[in-house]
Amino acid sequence: MQTRSKAAEPEQPLSPGSEAGLDEMIVQEPLSDDEPDNVSEKTQHIPEQPASEQKAMLMQTRAQHRATATELCEVSYKPTEELFVNLPLSKTGNIVEDPERTQEINMDDEATDEETDTWRCFACKEDLWSSGSVGCDGCSEWFHVGCVCNISEEQRAILASDEESPWFCSDCKDRTPSLLSQALTEGRDKANDVLLSTPKSNSDLTEPVTNYVECNIPPVGTSNGDIAKAKWGKLRGLDILSGVNAAYKKVVKWQRNIFQVPSGKAGKAFIEELTKAVNYFTASSNLEAVAMTMTMILPPLLLQKPSKNSKSKDHVLHLEKRLEWWRNGDLDLLVKEGDAIQKRLLRRKVSRADNKEKMFIRLMLLGKVSAAMRWVGEHSTSVLDINSVTETVVDGRVVKQKVIDTLKEKHPDPEPSQEDSLLQGPKDKVEDVIYQNIEGELIERCAKQISGSAGPSGLDSDGWKRILCSKQFGPASRELCNAIADLSRRLSSHYINPHYLHAYIACRLVPLDKKPGVRPVGIGEVLRRIIGKAIMLVTKNDILNATAPLQVCAGLSGGAEAAIHAIRSMYEDDKIEAIILVDADNAFNRLNRQTALHNIQYICPEIAPYIVNTYRTPARLFISNTDEEILSQEGVTQGDNSAMAKYSCSLMPLINIVAMKCADNNTKQVWYADDAASSGKLNGIKQWWDQLQQNGPMFGYFPKPSKTWLIVKPGLKERAAKLFPDVKITDEGHKYLGSFIGTPEGMDNFINNKVSDWMKEVDDISDIAKREPQLAYSGYIYGLSKRWNYVCRTTPGISYQMKRLDYKIRESFIPAILNRAYSCTDVNRRIFALPARDGGLSLYNLSETSDMEYQFSCQATSGLTEAILNEHTEYHEDFQRTKDIKEQITKTRKQFFKCKRDELVSELSPAQKLQLDLASEKGASSWLTTLPVKEFGYVLNKQEFNDALALRYNMNMKDAPRQCFCGETNTVNHLLMCKTGGYVHLRHDSLRDVFAELMRNAGCKDVHTEPNLLKTDGVQLPAGSNTKDDARVDISARSFWNPLERALFDVRVLHPQAPSNRSHKDIPSMYQHHENEKKRHYNARILQIEKATFSPLVFTTTGGMAPEAQKVLKRLAEKTSRRKNQRYCDVMTFLRRRLRFDLLRTTIISLRGYRGKVHQLSSANIDGLDLNLDPTDQVQM
Repeated sequence: MQTRSKAAEPEQPLSPGSEAGLDEMIVQEPLSDDEPDNVSEKTQHIPEQPASEQKAMLMQTRAQHRATATELCEVSYKPTEELFVNLPLSKTGNIVEDPERTQEINMDDEATDEETDTWRCFACKEDLWSSGSVGCDGCSEWFHVGCVCNISEEQRAILASDEESPWFCSDCKDRTPSLLSQALTEGRDKANDVLLSTPKSNSDLTEPVTNYVECNIPPVGTSNGDIAKAKWGKLRGLDILSGVNAAYKKVVKWQRNIFQVPSGKAGKAFIEELTKAVNYFTASSNLEAVAMTMTMILPPLLLQKPSKNSKSKDHVLHLEKRLEWWRNGDLDLLVKEGDAIQKRLLRRKVSRADNKEKMFIRLMLLGKVSAAMRWVGEHSTSVLDINSVTETVVDGRVVKQKVIDTLKEKHPDPEPSQEDSLLQGPKDKVEDVIYQNIEGELIERCAKQISGSAGPSGLDSDGWKRILCSKQFGPASRELCNAIADLSRRLSSHYINPHYLHAYIACRLVPLDKKPGVRPVGIGEVLRRIIGKAIMLVTKNDILNATAPLQVCAGLSGGAEAAIHAIRSMYEDDKIEAIILVDADNAFNRLNRQTALHNIQYICPEIAPYIVNTYRTPARLFISNTDEEILSQEGVTQGDNSAMAKYSCSLMPLINIVAMKCADNNTKQVWYADDAASSGKLNGIKQWWDQLQQNGPMFGYFPKPSKTWLIVKPGLKERAAKLFPDVKITDEGHKYLGSFIGTPEGMDNFINNKVSDWMKEVDDISDIAKREPQLAYSGYIYGLSKRWNYVCRTTPGISYQMKRLDYKIRESFIPAILNRAYSCTDVNRRIFALPARDGGLSLYNLSETSDMEYQFSCQATSGLTEAILNEHTEYHEDFQRTKDIKEQITKTRKQFFKCKRDELVSELSPAQKLQLDLASEKGASSWLTTLPVKEFGYVLNKQEFNDALALRYNMNMKDAPRQCFCGETNTVNHLLMCKTGGYVHLRHDSLRDVFAELMRNAGCKDVHTEPNLLKTDGVQLPAGSNTKDDARVDISARSFWNPLERALFDVRVLHPQAPSNRSHKDIPSMYQHHENEKKRHYNARILQIEKATFSPLVFTTTGGMAPEAQKVLKRLAEKTSRRKNQRYCDVMTFLRRRLRFDLLRTTIISLRGYRGKVHQLSSANIDGLDLNLDPTDQVQM
């Protein structure tokens, strides 16, 4: 080690470079020539202590060092935003002692080292002072102690006792690991004696000796930004810093009251300002220190709804005004206006379980199926008041505790790292070019896939989707996506000052009722979720290479299912005596964060920079609806897409240690996050369990015996009880990852209990279906059915037990959505069990499909299951093989339902068979498979949905008159053919107008309806042509097929069950007949006289369309896609749904519309009345 002393120079300024920034700079005290004796004197007086006391002493010492650091900085140690407001920064982002020194430091930057005779730190380029400088013996460069993070307490003791001991910086350490290892080995015994006073034998110990050390976390990189030189509107320098952080402190306490970003200039201007704020950070500008905080405060400050019933016009006016304030730096005006609005907001009512139907309906209308299904059955919950008292069962005892105390307990203080838990050796260098795959298109795709509530800033996933993905904002959205992509690349490849990211990593904390207990749910910023998802997608293969196949939670396709299949195979092996299923205590919040950040640099260096940037400093958790906040200092943060990747990588050293030490006992293991499972002989499992308990805590994994189950084979329970006195033991089996491992009897009990719970949930959603059948049906298909589909895929031989659930669906749910008081017939039940595309309702008979789905799951996960069973250390998924297997599964499933349909068709009448064929046409079922999103107009009321199902299956309508006004019997077929009331023309005219509107949106010119054709003037036309002078078609448009060329269209909506249409042998011939009839009337005349093209648009009342109409629709989708810059598939889906819903509504109107005479009631003529002189008003005054 080299030393340097310049006593006359001022003390070194402190750097907030890492989470341990203030700690490390004081923990590793400066080692000068006159101090070794003092240091040795301090350490020599440490008595022999057990590990727990050593740990406490180390934590106390760190607190004392932190206090000393705050005294040097002349500030108190405060939460991140307060510390950051009060501490001025130098050009590189380092904290200086007072504002007057900023100018002096910047002046020094203009001079060279030779001119000022000043030595500079190689990391931060600032002056070196006598306190806290250390020289590298590899490259001879000098560093501030606070700028390097690889000096452990052990090394510090070595250097304190021997100045000549070698020390290497991070770069040299990676190049010459053997030298560092040699230095540590030579001084290890001496360091233990000096630093920890290690006893010489186990007989002297009351507890095992634990060496707590500092982790090697990369230092913060340099920055070109200088907040002291920053300008923003009328604000300058540190006023920007204090103003932004003060505004953030306000807005995180506000209720969510944000309006949708309006389209037009104001909306584009808002997105441009958001893009500027992101670019301030990515460009390392002078505003870098506050850029991320500006990004988070901009939405709540500028998008506050002025009143409860404010309209879009009001929003535009207020946004324009606030944008001007923002550009001028008038944060005070923005905050004052926001405070005034917030004070007049009523405190939102806490969601309660008794309002679950209202919550279900509201969320379903927004398309949030997963959130809505939480309010069905026993999954409904409520938000707890932080001052309320809850009861929790702990080790069989009922413990009463305040919610706030429980939350703090679940987020513990950080634990120091132990030497044996840290990986050593060279690190793989990652080239930054791999992150170039993070582009604007990827950010847009990730934003579309993100869902959920807002973080502390108040802008939820729908708001971010709109500003990132909406085509209404044009280039502004694309520029913002590109800016976020640049931000993602920087966070992935550079080590950032953690104080710059405090708003980015903050979360909102919601305490939910766990019944009993408290479930803390963290909601991170949506921007963090989008960026995290993009980074995880780019580095997915690297994460899998680091964790698979033993840890299956980090993005493996079918990972949980493969783990279940593997454990079941182990249990069924005759050589296996037992399976142990381990759960950890508060697993995700107790993971040792510092150890994880150190080790992840070796395990998966591709994600290490991003993980270090987002976890090196504690995250602030703002408790919803309160002014309370706590810190997340250990584990992983909820609401972070990278949390599972970090957790899985962090446990890999533990998994490998346990596997290595149990290599001779033939135990096998598999992990899904914190859920560990192992199989083997009882003695081998005992050794595995002991190793897990011994080594787990140093990584922050604390196995909990009271939550751990040992599944033994029959006859081994007594022996197992002696080996595992604290673990729960069963010889029947236990649930595992949502399935069951154990005996057939135990599995029957498990499935019967599950079926009973599902039957209650079917009853709940059936009750909702009596009032909102469309919402209940969509909730069943896209939410409720997935709960038992997973169990069917992971549990064999349950078809018999599923018959109870089939009966409940038939007797409760189907009558509810059909609005019938009785169950459906056997034939109808078999029809409803078909997929929607085959004419059914996708209400499958689970007793017929459960075993088939289990076989499909086994096939799809066979490769991963085999790797787990064979204990492979690496797993590389064969994507082509997986794709082939999935394609084969799809073919097999389609063939299964085709056979079911063929069997059913043979038993149907010709009319029923035709109806089933009509319901199977492409696009005919789109109204069923579309989520009822109110914004898109896809919602049907109770009667409309019931009538639509009656129309689909040609059933009698409920509560309809028995006789039509025309005198005929009132049936569905008659009502769709009866011309009384004008409803036949209504279907035609509505579809015509929709097509004309869509053509205008696609960019066609001169679009108009009912154009008259040119007169024939004696031109000879083929027989059957329409030669009338007043002949006309439905739609005329130019530039549809070719530029400026005129195209004419004529619409026809037919009812397939009409007697005239039943004469055709099949549906294609029926379409051909009607298309040919239209062409015979108009084609020759239009081609010869109009010199234009003609296309007939033939549709059916059941939603089908003829081939010519399909060609027109494809061309329309192609033009719209190019003009709107939207994907072709998205446009085509929208067009099909738009046409289908319009046709469905007009058809339903014809079923219920009034057909009688309109009686003229005598009433006053409004034109001759003075309404303001009504005597009634005078009487009521």
